[in-house]
Amino acid sequence: MMKKRWAVSLAAVMILGLTACSGGGTTGGTNASASTDSGQTQEEKTEAGSSEKENTETSAELDGEITFGVSCAITGNFPLAGQRTKEGIDLALEQINANGGVLGKKLVYVAEDDQNTQTTAVNVVTRLLNENVCAVIGPHTSGNAAATSDLYKNAQIPFMTGGSSPKLAELDNPYFFRVRPSDTINGQVAARYAIDTLGAKKIGISYNNNDFGTGGRDVIIPILEADGIEYVAVGHNAGDKDLTGQMMQLKSAGVDCIISWTDDAEVALTARQLYELGFDVPVIASAGVVMDQVLNLLEPEYVEGWYAVTDFVSTNDDDTVKQFVEDFKAKYGYAPELYASTYYSAAYVLADAIERAGSTEPQAVRDALAETKDIKLPEGVFSCDEEGNMVHGCVIAQIKEKIPGMVDYVTVE
Repeated sequence: MMKKRWAVSLAAVMILGLTACSGGGTTGGTNASASTDSGQTQEEKTEAGSSEKENTETSAELDGEITFGVSCAITGNFPLAGQRTKEGIDLALEQINANGGVLGKKLVYVAEDDQNTQTTAVNVVTRLLNENVCAVIGPHTSGNAAATSDLYKNAQIPFMTGGSSPKLAELDNPYFFRVRPSDTINGQVAARYAIDTLGAKKIGISYNNNDFGTGGRDVIIPILEADGIEYVAVGHNAGDKDLTGQMMQLKSAGVDCIISWTDDAEVALTARQLYELGFDVPVIASAGVVMDQVLNLLEPEYVEGWYAVTDFVSTNDDDTVKQFVEDFKAKYGYAPELYASTYYSAAYVLADAIERAGSTEPQAVRDALAETKDIKLPEGVFSCDEEGNMVHGCVIAQIKEKIPGMVDYVTVE
Protein backbone atom coordinates (compact mmCIF):
# COMPACT_ATOMS: atom_id res chain seq x y z
CA MET A 1 0.00 0.00 0.00
CA MET A 2 1.36 3.38 -0.97
CA LYS A 3 2.35 5.48 1.99
CA LYS A 4 0.62 8.85 2.03
CA ARG A 5 1.93 12.15 3.32
CA TRP A 6 -0.60 14.01 5.43
CA ALA A 7 -1.20 17.72 5.84
CA VAL A 8 -3.74 19.23 8.21
CA SER A 9 -3.79 22.88 7.32
CA LEU A 10 -5.45 24.73 4.48
CA ALA A 11 -2.52 27.13 4.65
CA ALA A 12 -0.33 24.38 3.24
CA VAL A 13 -2.38 24.25 0.05
CA MET A 14 -1.42 26.55 -2.82
CA ILE A 15 -4.47 28.64 -3.69
CA LEU A 16 -5.29 30.42 -6.91
CA GLY A 17 -8.58 32.34 -6.87
CA LEU A 18 -10.80 32.59 -9.89
CA THR A 19 -10.88 35.99 -11.54
CA ALA A 20 -13.95 37.55 -13.08
CA CYS A 21 -14.27 36.67 -16.76
CA SER A 22 -15.28 39.34 -19.24
CA GLY A 23 -15.50 37.52 -22.56
CA GLY A 24 -13.33 36.04 -25.28
CA GLY A 25 -9.58 36.12 -24.84
CA THR A 26 -9.67 36.22 -21.04
CA THR A 27 -7.88 33.42 -19.24
CA GLY A 28 -8.96 32.17 -15.84
CA GLY A 29 -12.51 31.90 -14.58
CA THR A 30 -15.02 33.78 -12.51
CA ASN A 31 -14.97 35.19 -9.02
CA ALA A 32 -16.20 32.65 -6.47
CA SER A 33 -16.87 35.38 -3.93
CA ALA A 34 -18.86 37.60 -6.28
CA SER A 35 -21.85 39.21 -4.62
CA THR A 36 -25.37 38.05 -5.51
CA ASP A 37 -28.80 39.59 -5.29
CA SER A 38 -31.18 38.04 -2.80
CA GLY A 39 -33.87 35.97 -4.48
CA GLN A 40 -36.38 33.19 -4.00
CA THR A 41 -35.84 29.45 -4.42
CA GLN A 42 -36.50 28.50 -8.01
CA GLU A 43 -39.65 26.41 -8.36
CA GLU A 44 -38.90 22.80 -9.17
CA LYS A 45 -40.79 22.32 -12.44
CA THR A 46 -38.90 19.45 -14.03
CA GLU A 47 -40.98 16.28 -14.24
CA ALA A 48 -39.49 12.78 -14.31
CA GLY A 49 -38.00 12.10 -17.71
CA SER A 50 -38.44 15.64 -19.02
CA SER A 51 -35.90 18.36 -19.65
CA GLU A 52 -35.95 22.12 -19.41
CA LYS A 53 -33.41 24.84 -19.84
CA GLU A 54 -32.62 26.64 -16.60
CA ASN A 55 -31.94 30.36 -16.87
CA THR A 56 -30.70 32.57 -14.07
CA GLU A 57 -31.17 36.31 -13.84
CA THR A 58 -28.30 38.48 -14.99
CA SER A 59 -27.77 42.20 -15.22
CA ALA A 60 -24.93 41.85 -17.73
CA GLU A 61 -25.41 42.28 -21.49
CA LEU A 62 -24.41 38.87 -22.80
CA ASP A 63 -24.36 37.69 -26.40
CA GLY A 64 -25.83 34.19 -26.72
CA GLU A 65 -25.80 31.17 -24.43
CA ILE A 66 -23.54 28.28 -23.51
CA THR A 67 -25.46 25.20 -22.39
CA PHE A 68 -24.41 22.29 -20.22
CA GLY A 69 -26.50 19.41 -18.89
CA VAL A 70 -27.47 18.45 -15.35
CA SER A 71 -28.59 14.99 -14.25
CA CYS A 72 -29.90 14.94 -10.67
CA ALA A 73 -32.58 13.31 -8.54
CA ILE A 74 -35.49 15.75 -8.48
CA THR A 75 -37.97 12.99 -7.62
CA GLY A 76 -37.58 9.45 -6.28
CA ASN A 77 -35.87 8.56 -3.01
CA PHE A 78 -33.34 11.40 -3.15
CA PRO A 79 -35.29 14.58 -4.01
CA LEU A 80 -33.61 16.91 -1.54
CA ALA A 81 -30.25 16.05 -3.10
CA GLY A 82 -31.53 17.17 -6.48
CA GLN A 83 -33.03 20.33 -5.05
CA ARG A 84 -29.78 21.27 -3.31
CA THR A 85 -27.81 20.42 -6.46
CA LYS A 86 -29.89 22.82 -8.53
CA GLU A 87 -29.78 25.50 -5.85
CA GLY A 88 -26.00 25.38 -5.78
CA ILE A 89 -25.74 25.55 -9.56
CA ASP A 90 -28.33 28.33 -9.81
CA LEU A 91 -26.43 30.48 -7.31
CA ALA A 92 -23.15 29.91 -9.14
CA LEU A 93 -24.66 30.81 -12.52
CA GLU A 94 -26.32 33.91 -11.09
CA GLN A 95 -22.92 35.10 -9.92
CA ILE A 96 -21.07 34.03 -13.07
CA ASN A 97 -23.55 35.65 -15.44
CA ALA A 98 -23.68 38.84 -13.37
CA ASN A 99 -19.90 39.11 -13.81
CA GLY A 100 -19.68 38.79 -17.58
CA GLY A 101 -20.69 35.19 -18.16
CA VAL A 102 -18.33 32.83 -19.95
CA LEU A 103 -16.69 33.86 -23.23
CA GLY A 104 -19.09 36.79 -23.16
CA LYS A 105 -22.11 34.47 -23.20
CA LYS A 106 -24.72 33.49 -20.64
CA LEU A 107 -24.08 30.11 -19.01
CA VAL A 108 -27.28 28.04 -18.73
CA TYR A 109 -28.18 24.39 -18.24
CA VAL A 110 -30.69 21.74 -19.27
CA ALA A 111 -31.88 19.69 -16.28
CA GLU A 112 -33.11 16.09 -16.28
CA ASP A 113 -34.53 14.09 -13.38
CA ASP A 114 -32.63 10.80 -12.99
CA GLN A 115 -34.71 9.75 -9.92
CA ASN A 116 -31.51 8.25 -8.44
CA THR A 117 -32.00 5.00 -10.35
CA GLN A 118 -29.55 3.53 -12.82
CA THR A 119 -32.13 2.82 -15.52
CA THR A 120 -33.48 6.36 -15.43
CA ALA A 121 -29.98 7.82 -15.24
CA VAL A 122 -29.02 6.00 -18.44
CA ASN A 123 -32.13 7.33 -20.20
CA VAL A 124 -31.58 10.84 -18.85
CA VAL A 125 -27.94 11.01 -19.90
CA THR A 126 -28.81 9.66 -23.34
CA ARG A 127 -31.22 12.56 -23.80
CA LEU A 128 -28.80 15.14 -22.42
CA LEU A 129 -26.10 14.05 -24.82
CA ASN A 130 -28.46 14.94 -27.67
CA GLU A 131 -29.03 18.48 -26.34
CA ASN A 132 -25.87 20.02 -27.85
CA VAL A 133 -24.27 20.40 -24.42
CA CYS A 134 -20.57 21.06 -23.88
CA ALA A 135 -20.47 18.99 -20.67
CA VAL A 136 -22.79 17.40 -18.10
CA ILE A 137 -22.87 17.72 -14.32
CA GLY A 138 -24.13 14.44 -12.84
CA PRO A 139 -25.41 11.96 -12.11
CA HIS A 140 -24.37 12.16 -8.48
CA THR A 141 -24.12 8.68 -7.00
CA SER A 142 -21.33 6.21 -7.72
CA GLY A 143 -23.65 3.54 -9.11
CA ASN A 144 -25.35 5.96 -11.49
CA ALA A 145 -22.04 7.47 -12.56
CA ALA A 146 -20.69 3.99 -13.33
CA ALA A 147 -23.85 3.06 -15.25
CA THR A 148 -23.57 6.12 -17.50
CA SER A 149 -19.79 6.33 -17.87
CA ASP A 150 -19.63 4.55 -21.24
CA LEU A 151 -22.30 6.86 -22.66
CA TYR A 152 -20.10 9.86 -21.95
CA LYS A 153 -16.97 8.08 -23.15
CA ASN A 154 -18.56 7.06 -26.46
CA ALA A 155 -20.01 10.55 -26.99
CA GLN A 156 -16.69 12.14 -25.99
CA ILE A 157 -18.46 14.61 -23.71
CA PRO A 158 -17.03 15.33 -20.23
CA PHE A 159 -19.07 14.71 -17.10
CA MET A 160 -18.56 15.87 -13.53
CA THR A 161 -19.88 13.70 -10.71
CA GLY A 162 -19.91 13.61 -6.93
CA GLY A 163 -19.77 9.82 -6.88
CA SER A 164 -17.00 8.98 -4.42
CA SER A 165 -16.36 5.27 -5.02
CA PRO A 166 -12.71 4.52 -5.91
CA LYS A 167 -14.05 2.06 -8.48
CA LEU A 168 -15.05 4.94 -10.76
CA ALA A 169 -11.39 5.71 -11.43
CA GLU A 170 -10.97 2.13 -12.67
CA LEU A 171 -13.39 2.72 -15.57
CA ASP A 172 -10.57 4.27 -17.61
CA ASN A 173 -12.76 7.09 -18.90
CA PRO A 174 -10.86 10.25 -19.90
CA TYR A 175 -14.15 12.18 -19.81
CA PHE A 176 -14.75 11.43 -16.11
CA PHE A 177 -14.14 14.16 -13.52
CA ARG A 178 -14.85 13.72 -9.80
CA VAL A 179 -15.81 16.94 -7.99
CA ARG A 180 -15.72 15.53 -4.46
CA PRO A 181 -12.94 13.68 -2.66
CA SER A 182 -12.68 10.02 -3.58
CA ASP A 183 -13.28 7.47 -0.87
CA THR A 184 -9.65 6.52 -1.43
CA ILE A 185 -9.10 9.70 0.58
CA ASN A 186 -12.18 9.58 2.80
CA GLY A 187 -11.65 5.96 3.80
CA GLN A 188 -8.00 6.58 4.66
CA VAL A 189 -8.94 9.56 6.80
CA ALA A 190 -11.63 7.59 8.64
CA ALA A 191 -9.35 4.63 9.32
CA ARG A 192 -6.39 6.73 10.42
CA TYR A 193 -8.56 8.91 12.66
CA ALA A 194 -10.00 5.82 14.35
CA ILE A 195 -6.53 4.38 14.94
CA ASP A 196 -4.37 7.43 15.57
CA THR A 197 -6.76 9.82 17.31
CA LEU A 198 -9.46 7.65 18.88
CA GLY A 199 -7.03 4.85 19.76
CA ALA A 200 -9.30 2.09 18.47
CA LYS A 201 -8.02 -1.46 18.86
CA LYS A 202 -10.94 -3.41 17.36
CA ILE A 203 -13.05 -1.66 14.75
CA GLY A 204 -16.48 -2.50 13.43
CA ILE A 205 -17.19 -1.63 9.80
CA SER A 206 -20.84 -1.24 8.85
CA TYR A 207 -21.17 -0.79 5.10
CA ASN A 208 -23.75 -0.70 2.33
CA ASN A 209 -23.51 -3.48 -0.26
CA ASN A 210 -23.42 -1.01 -3.15
CA ASP A 211 -20.61 0.66 -5.10
CA PHE A 212 -20.31 3.40 -2.51
CA GLY A 213 -20.28 1.21 0.58
CA THR A 214 -18.04 -1.55 -0.72
CA GLY A 215 -15.68 1.02 -2.21
CA GLY A 216 -15.18 2.59 1.21
CA ARG A 217 -14.87 -0.80 2.89
CA ASP A 218 -12.16 -1.86 0.45
CA VAL A 219 -10.10 1.22 1.30
CA ILE A 220 -10.51 0.91 5.07
CA ILE A 221 -9.76 -2.79 5.58
CA PRO A 222 -6.21 -2.84 4.11
CA ILE A 223 -5.24 0.07 6.37
CA LEU A 224 -6.49 -1.78 9.45
CA GLU A 225 -4.70 -4.95 8.37
CA ALA A 226 -1.44 -3.09 7.75
CA ASP A 227 -1.61 -1.65 11.27
CA GLY A 228 -2.54 -4.98 12.85
CA ILE A 229 -5.95 -3.69 13.95
CA GLU A 230 -8.69 -6.27 14.49
CA TYR A 231 -11.94 -5.60 12.66
CA VAL A 232 -15.39 -7.02 12.04
CA ALA A 233 -17.14 -6.02 8.81
CA VAL A 234 -20.90 -6.37 8.39
CA GLY A 235 -22.89 -5.41 5.32
CA HIS A 236 -26.46 -4.38 4.63
CA ASN A 237 -28.51 -3.40 1.60
CA ALA A 238 -30.02 -0.12 0.52
CA GLY A 239 -33.62 -0.06 1.69
CA ASP A 240 -33.11 -2.37 4.68
CA LYS A 241 -35.51 -1.48 7.50
CA ASP A 242 -33.80 -3.27 10.38
CA LEU A 243 -30.08 -3.44 11.11
CA THR A 244 -30.42 -4.89 14.61
CA GLY A 245 -28.72 -8.13 13.61
CA GLN A 246 -25.70 -6.35 12.18
CA MET A 247 -25.39 -4.00 15.15
CA MET A 248 -25.69 -6.90 17.61
CA GLN A 249 -22.94 -8.72 15.72
CA LEU A 250 -20.63 -5.74 16.22
CA LYS A 251 -21.62 -5.40 19.87
CA SER A 252 -21.07 -9.10 20.57
CA ALA A 253 -17.65 -8.92 18.92
CA GLY A 254 -16.61 -6.21 21.39
CA VAL A 255 -15.59 -3.55 18.90
CA ASP A 256 -14.47 -0.28 20.50
CA CYS A 257 -15.17 1.95 17.48
CA ILE A 258 -17.48 1.78 14.46
CA ILE A 259 -16.90 3.13 10.97
CA SER A 260 -20.24 3.45 9.17
CA TRP A 261 -20.04 3.72 5.36
CA THR A 262 -23.55 3.85 3.98
CA ASP A 263 -26.25 6.01 2.45
CA ASP A 264 -28.58 8.53 4.07
CA ALA A 265 -31.52 6.34 5.14
CA GLU A 266 -29.29 3.54 6.39
CA VAL A 267 -26.99 5.79 8.43
CA ALA A 268 -30.07 7.25 10.13
CA LEU A 269 -31.26 3.72 10.90
CA THR A 270 -27.80 2.77 12.16
CA ALA A 271 -27.75 5.73 14.54
CA ARG A 272 -31.19 5.02 15.97
CA GLN A 273 -30.60 1.31 16.47
CA LEU A 274 -27.16 1.72 18.03
CA TYR A 275 -28.75 4.09 20.54
CA GLU A 276 -31.68 1.76 21.23
CA LEU A 277 -29.26 -1.12 21.82
CA GLY A 278 -27.26 0.99 24.28
CA PHE A 279 -24.15 0.43 22.20
CA ASP A 280 -22.10 3.49 23.10
CA VAL A 281 -18.76 3.52 21.26
CA PRO A 282 -17.21 6.24 19.06
CA VAL A 283 -18.65 6.26 15.55
CA ILE A 284 -17.06 7.70 12.40
CA ALA A 285 -19.57 7.95 9.57
CA SER A 286 -19.42 8.83 5.91
CA ALA A 287 -20.67 12.20 4.73
CA GLY A 288 -24.43 11.68 4.76
CA VAL A 289 -24.79 11.89 8.53
CA VAL A 290 -23.99 15.63 8.62
CA MET A 291 -26.78 16.58 6.22
CA ASP A 292 -30.12 17.97 7.31
CA GLN A 293 -32.07 15.27 5.48
CA VAL A 294 -30.47 12.74 7.85
CA LEU A 295 -30.23 14.81 11.03
CA ASN A 296 -33.91 15.76 10.76
CA LEU A 297 -34.79 12.07 11.10
CA LEU A 298 -32.91 11.72 14.38
CA GLU A 299 -33.14 12.71 18.00
CA PRO A 300 -30.04 14.64 19.13
CA GLU A 301 -28.88 11.87 21.43
CA TYR A 302 -28.73 9.34 18.57
CA VAL A 303 -25.70 11.01 16.99
CA GLU A 304 -24.27 13.08 19.84
CA GLY A 305 -20.49 13.02 19.57
CA TRP A 306 -20.44 11.17 16.27
CA TYR A 307 -17.64 11.98 13.85
CA ALA A 308 -18.01 12.26 10.10
CA VAL A 309 -15.63 12.35 7.18
CA THR A 310 -17.18 14.76 4.75
CA ASP A 311 -16.28 17.41 2.22
CA PHE A 312 -18.34 20.30 3.54
CA VAL A 313 -19.85 21.71 6.72
CA SER A 314 -21.41 25.15 6.76
CA THR A 315 -19.78 25.92 10.14
CA ASN A 316 -16.29 25.84 8.58
CA ASP A 317 -14.63 29.22 9.28
CA ASP A 318 -12.65 29.22 6.01
CA ASP A 319 -13.23 32.56 4.25
CA THR A 320 -14.35 30.98 0.96
CA VAL A 321 -16.86 28.78 2.77
CA LYS A 322 -18.14 31.67 4.88
CA GLN A 323 -18.77 33.80 1.77
CA PHE A 324 -20.59 30.93 0.06
CA VAL A 325 -22.76 30.30 3.13
CA GLU A 326 -23.59 34.01 3.35
CA ASP A 327 -24.54 34.18 -0.34
CA PHE A 328 -26.55 30.96 -0.18
CA LYS A 329 -28.49 32.09 2.89
CA ALA A 330 -29.23 35.43 1.24
CA LYS A 331 -30.76 33.68 -1.76
CA TYR A 332 -32.55 30.73 -0.14
CA GLY A 333 -33.01 31.60 3.52
CA TYR A 334 -31.15 28.62 4.97
CA ALA A 335 -27.61 27.25 5.13
CA PRO A 336 -26.17 25.11 2.32
CA GLU A 337 -25.09 21.53 2.73
CA LEU A 338 -22.92 19.08 0.84
CA TYR A 339 -24.82 18.85 -2.45
CA ALA A 340 -25.12 22.61 -2.81
CA SER A 341 -21.42 23.06 -2.09
CA THR A 342 -20.39 20.29 -4.47
CA TYR A 343 -22.32 21.48 -7.48
CA TYR A 344 -21.91 25.20 -6.87
CA SER A 345 -18.19 24.47 -7.01
CA ALA A 346 -18.58 22.20 -10.04
CA ALA A 347 -20.36 24.96 -11.97
CA TYR A 348 -17.47 27.34 -11.26
CA VAL A 349 -14.88 24.76 -12.32
CA LEU A 350 -16.78 24.13 -15.55
CA ALA A 351 -17.07 27.87 -16.25
CA ASP A 352 -13.34 28.25 -15.65
CA ALA A 353 -12.55 25.36 -18.02
CA ILE A 354 -14.73 26.74 -20.83
CA GLU A 355 -13.13 30.16 -20.42
CA ARG A 356 -9.61 28.73 -20.54
CA ALA A 357 -10.50 26.50 -23.49
CA GLY A 358 -11.82 29.51 -25.39
CA SER A 359 -14.33 27.10 -26.89
CA THR A 360 -17.50 25.15 -26.12
CA GLU A 361 -16.35 22.09 -28.08
CA PRO A 362 -16.64 19.16 -25.63
CA GLN A 363 -13.11 17.90 -26.35
CA ALA A 364 -11.62 21.33 -25.69
CA VAL A 365 -13.64 21.63 -22.48
CA ARG A 366 -12.52 18.16 -21.44
CA ASP A 367 -8.87 19.05 -22.01
CA ALA A 368 -9.24 22.26 -19.99
CA LEU A 369 -10.94 20.40 -17.12
CA ALA A 370 -7.99 18.00 -17.06
CA GLU A 371 -5.65 20.98 -16.63
CA THR A 372 -7.59 22.48 -13.70
CA LYS A 373 -5.19 23.50 -10.95
CA ASP A 374 -5.37 25.26 -7.58
CA ILE A 375 -8.88 26.70 -7.81
CA LYS A 376 -10.17 27.48 -4.31
CA LEU A 377 -13.93 26.92 -3.87
CA PRO A 378 -16.26 25.95 -1.00
CA GLU A 379 -15.81 22.26 -1.80
CA GLY A 380 -12.03 22.56 -1.51
CA VAL A 381 -9.03 23.23 -3.71
CA PHE A 382 -9.59 21.82 -7.21
CA SER A 383 -6.57 20.33 -9.00
CA CYS A 384 -7.17 17.53 -11.49
CA ASP A 385 -5.01 14.41 -11.34
CA GLU A 386 -4.49 11.73 -14.00
CA GLU A 387 -7.59 9.82 -12.87
CA GLY A 388 -9.93 12.81 -13.04
CA ASN A 389 -9.99 13.38 -9.27
CA MET A 390 -10.24 17.10 -8.55
CA VAL A 391 -10.54 17.41 -4.75
CA HIS A 392 -7.83 15.91 -2.56
CA GLY A 393 -8.87 16.78 0.98
CA CYS A 394 -11.78 16.32 3.34
CA VAL A 395 -13.27 17.61 6.57
CA ILE A 396 -13.41 15.74 9.86
CA ALA A 397 -16.53 16.94 11.65
CA GLN A 398 -18.13 16.15 14.99
CA ILE A 399 -21.83 16.43 15.75
CA LYS A 400 -22.93 18.19 18.93
CA GLU A 401 -26.62 18.88 19.57
CA LYS A 402 -27.30 17.91 15.93
CA ILE A 403 -24.90 20.59 14.64
CA PRO A 404 -21.85 19.35 12.71
CA GLY A 405 -18.75 21.30 13.69
CA MET A 406 -15.42 21.21 11.92
CA VAL A 407 -12.63 19.41 13.76
CA ASP A 408 -9.95 19.42 11.07
CA TYR A 409 -9.26 19.58 7.34
CA VAL A 410 -6.99 16.85 6.00
CA THR A 411 -5.31 16.62 2.60
CA VAL A 412 -3.81 13.43 1.21
CA GLU A 413 -1.01 13.88 -1.31
